[in-house]
Amino acid sequence: MSSARSWPALVVLAALAALPLTPFMTKYYMLLGFDALLFGAVAMSLDLLMGYTGLVSFGHAAFFGLGAYATAVLLERGVLSLWLGLGFAVLVVGLYALIVAYFATTRRGIYFALLTLVFAEVVYTFFRYTQTFGGSDGIQGLPAPYLWPGLAIDTPARNYYLILAYLALAYAACRVLVGSHFGRVLVAIRENEDRARFLGYNVQRYKMGVCVISALLTGLGGALYPGRAAYATPDLMLWTVSGELIIMVMIGGLGTLVGPVIGGAFFIILQEKVSSYVDWYFIVIGLVLIAIVLFMPRGLFGLRRLLTLRPWRATA
Repeated sequence: MSSARSWPALVVLAALAALPLTPFMTKYYMLLGFDALLFGAVAMSLDLLMGYTGLVSFGHAAFFGLGAYATAVLLERGVLSLWLGLGFAVLVVGLYALIVAYFATTRRGIYFALLTLVFAEVVYTFFRYTQTFGGSDGIQGLPAPYLWPGLAIDTPARNYYLILAYLALAYAACRVLVGSHFGRVLVAIRENEDRARFLGYNVQRYKMGVCVISALLTGLGGALYPGRAAYATPDLMLWTVSGELIIMVMIGGLGTLVGPVIGGAFFIILQEKVSSYVDWYFIVIGLVLIAIVLFMPRGLFGLRRLLTLRPWRATA
């Protein structure tokens, strides 16, 4: 990343790292911060598909859930190494992503979205009715993973810094990817897939590649979740979770990377705060999201452009 682009991200990262040192960040807010940063990072990985390649996935939650189960299975069996859990999650999610990507990328538009949904529903149903993995209750009461011997990720602060590190690394990886030749080809596919194919690019291979990369980033996020929640359940793979991820990307700003992080954090915090006051919180959230879509079509990240406009400047 260029210095001009990287310094704002570094400032924000430093500010987020300093938050646990303030009196404001109680245990509750650190756990809420974990969820906000986690789903912001997962939404950013989905933006590689939606914003940069023009592919809408209705089955992204399956990657998240599989990553969570990969870690949970090892923790349940006494394998407490975080690194082994992450490695196992990469293997499981990667193999599943290859299968989904191979078949889904043979179709375009709504057919791609439906295929990802069908695969996700198959995985959800498998874990929902397989008692080996706890059935509908999932795997509960998991111990905390260890970063290395003697250092367990067993406090809200340690979980917060772990997810912050994941977000920083995921953002750096996504920024490098979208700025590379690979990323420019993805944008070309989004704009005109037939022309990209005419220019000699193997479109399906590029789409498979970005699908797998996006899935792995999402799966790694899922692999970190059981360390904070101490469980993994099939509900993590529900199609509604995939729908929420799509909403996070839309309200943050398509094709911006930073926007989905903001959108994910905004959605999680809004949901948590509104639900603590009213039972019908989904109505309030829905009205807020409708307002964002209607009056901020570029998403929350698009406010940056509105704030920098100079209304007194004459137009031609």
